[in-house]
Amino acid sequence: MPKQLPSKSPLAASLPSLSREALEKILSDLYEKFDTVRNFIDLKMTGNSDPLLKKYKKLIKNRLIEDIEDGTNGLVEAEEAVREFLLFSPAPRDQADVMLFFVESAVFCIADYGDLYYEFYEEAENMFEEALKFIKHHRLLVEYQERAETVVQNSADFGYGFHDSLGDTFSIYYDKGKSRKMPVVKKPEAIKKIKKAMPKKAGS
Repeated sequence: MPKQLPSKSPLAASLPSLSREALEKILSDLYEKFDTVRNFIDLKMTGNSDPLLKKYKKLIKNRLIEDIEDGTNGLVEAEEAVREFLLFSPAPRDQADVMLFFVESAVFCIADYGDLYYEFYEEAENMFEEALKFIKHHRLLVEYQERAETVVQNSADFGYGFHDSLGDTFSIYYDKGKSRKMPVVKKPEAIKKIKKAMPKKAGS
């Protein structure tokens, strides 16, 4: 059943009296002026999420990697790109794909550029947990187990408790089918103290 418009909204009040031409003009203006509206309509009309997936993955990667190379902070923009993609309500597999891609890109950044600031690790950990919770809810755990496990494995040499935190989250959602290749380490309280001593983002 389609969602009902709020009864007191201007659109709900005016909709019955609008002609087809007027509705088409409003829709056309929205499509031309707002990129998010265009993305939403294209997805709903075609059912093809591939162009949108490629676009937002590229955006996430660019914000995380290129902005770090420039000495700026693209973490917020990258996370906003994830949230914007989710607003389009694509298929659950696509949503899980983008959330995990954010974490994979963050792990790549840490591996390539060394120690970063506290918020960077924290947001990657939070997104990993959010992704696995979403994946479990939609019964996609088996489908995404290999990618989730690879995220943890690729962080094996990272400090500040990041690897252990990811492993801890992995073990929560894959407790009955733990990997034989990767020992999952529970995060001790001491790690939290270490992370508090990590460098903060400049200006925070």
